Amino acid sequence: MPNYSIKIINPTEYHNWDDEILKLDSYSFFHSSEWCKVLSETYKYTPTYFCILKANRLSSIIPAMEVKSRITGKRLVSLPFSDFCEPLFSSIDESEILKDSIFSYCKKNNFRYAEFRTSETKFPYETEHFRTDLRHILDISVDEIELQKHFSENTKRNIKTAIKEGLNIKELNTYQGIDIFYKLQCITRRKHGLPPQPKSFFENIYRFIISKNKGHILFGYLKNKPVAALMFFTIGNKVLYKFGASQTDNFPRGANHYLMWEAIKKYNNAGYKEFDFGRTETNHEGLRRFKLGFGSDERIIYSTRFDIQTDSFIQPESKTTGTHNKIIKRLPISILKLIGETFYKHMG
Repeated sequence: MPNYSIKIINPTEYHNWDDEILKLDSYSFFHSSEWCKVLSETYKYTPTYFCILKANRLSSIIPAMEVKSRITGKRLVSLPFSDFCEPLFSSIDESEILKDSIFSYCKKNNFRYAEFRTSETKFPYETEHFRTDLRHILDISVDEIELQKHFSENTKRNIKTAIKEGLNIKELNTYQGIDIFYKLQCITRRKHGLPPQPKSFFENIYRFIISKNKGHILFGYLKNKPVAALMFFTIGNKVLYKFGASQTDNFPRGANHYLMWEAIKKYNNAGYKEFDFGRTETNHEGLRRFKLGFGSDERIIYSTRFDIQTDSFIQPESKTTGTHNKIIKRLPISILKLIGETFYKHMG
């Protein structure tokens, strides 16, 4: 394959990175320089994006971050805290070149493993060891009437119920909005038995994404009190639903259905084509039904891990479920914030 070069690139230092990735198939917000900035600024991970360039143009990309932890060791992850991150390849030959480059880099730097999360097909292709999650995508290039035709009866009913109960929708893309969202997020994470991400993570989302009009927060208010919120990111003609949060009490039935429908309408009217509901773990059947209820298409996310020491593939494990959930649900939010601030950087 003549006339090409392999480079490790930091997207935050590469001119017109976002414009370049829009020219490649299967791009997502997780490939953006803005998401790279959030991860690297919050957790001090080192951006290590393996790229093939032809005529000074990006031809293939495998985004990755170096995670260096005294607790969990050194490893390469594509990408931490990301639902998925499809390698962007122009050819099979280029995918093999970058795979070999990554493995050589990891061996040279004594990394424990390299981990990948893909949704088109598993990568590396030859692995037989992987964990599966789900991803749901909705085509929003049609009009609102056509979109509603594919809603489940339960979805339609819940939207009507939330409207009847007086839920008001507000968009608040300000630092105040981030503050309100974070408070709701802390409540939601404890309900699921997990610590919240650090406050600095959401502050950086505001700094690099929302303040640049590349992300939005929709809130559901009941009697002037915020009871639910959804956060979205945009790139090209695609929308990604990334985070949701809500109160555990005074939560009207159908609030999330109504918020999601308002978001779909917002982005449909703005001319976006693809609405991505993000990752769902296979054991979260209720969340899966919620996303399918909007008429979305279901795909599989493959998580694969290559162990550098044994030179073999192993199956990654989910870190979100276990005996720790029951303990965390009983802890005060102040303690959970401290846990999140202390340990998330080691968990990427």
